Amino acid sequence: KYRITTQNLESSYPDRLINEKEILSEEEYKAKFDNLKIKQKKLIDFDLYQGQQKLLQYNQSDAKALSVYLKDLEQKLNVFDELVEKLELFTNILNERRFTFKSIKIKRDKGFIFETSQGKELALNQLSSGEQNEVVMLYELIFKTKPDTLVLIDEPEISLHINWQKSFIEDLLKIIEMQKIQVLVATHAPAIVNSRWDLTYNLSKEIEE
Repeated sequence: KYRITTQNLESSYPDRLINEKEILSEEEYKAKFDNLKIKQKKLIDFDLYQGQQKLLQYNQSDAKALSVYLKDLEQKLNVFDELVEKLELFTNILNERRFTFKSIKIKRDKGFIFETSQGKELALNQLSSGEQNEVVMLYELIFKTKPDTLVLIDEPEISLHINWQKSFIEDLLKIIEMQKIQVLVATHAPAIVNSRWDLTYNLSKEIEE
């Protein structure tokens, strides 16, 4: 998609340059470019993009061309928005909530890799059973589940550290919002519910009544 977008923009560049009406001020130009640099940095961190665009010297006579230049760059980078959003959520949950003394990284030629805090690469089967389960479940939810799907999760607390259990619902709600899905969780662990009792339905209470 990035290649096709780039080709289309390059082929239509002369016409768009002639018809461009927007003339950016120097301040607007630098502000827009700074925002695009942030987006580029994320893409580079996930090994989806190589190199960074240089900040071209602003000149009032070139303002129209610079406007087209930034719009083209933004449109090309926007191709990655959905993927970057998913990668950020996936890696943040694992690195900030789940992993201790290790991290997950994204590599263009390898996909997901796992490293110790000393930089030693680990195979998936070298993770604990709880870590492996988390990687697989999060991957399925974030990358493979389609919108409007009802997902059933049975006893997610199995193999999960107590701290992971406490953050489970909070992380799951982020995934639900992003993926536009519904999730039904069956659990015996109060730690999974944590403070979100407003989301629970007590089956044993219903049977007693």
